Amino acid sequence: MKHQRKFLTAAAVAALLSLAGCWDDDNNDTPPVTPPVTPPVVVSTEVPDSAGISVAAFISYLLSLSASDESSEPLTLKDSFAVPADESNEPS
Repeated sequence: MKHQRKFLTAAAVAALLSLAGCWDDDNNDTPPVTPPVTPPVVVSTEVPDSAGISVAAFISYLLSLSASDESSEPLTLKDSFAVPADESNEPS
């Protein structure tokens, strides 16, 4: 009888310990962390007004463009944009 009582007590303790390992006290109260949303990069296809100040500024702007970029949109000019005429310098 004593052996049976020790066996039942050991079984009860083992069951309690195995169930205690499954206990979750966190309850998942913290919301999941979501990464911040970054806005899409908007690339302006409009030629800036600073490129129309002088011929040198316009040529500098054109040279700053990538010659190998064939996937971007074509450049647009404003109605008020005018390439300055410079007849005093040698052609470059």
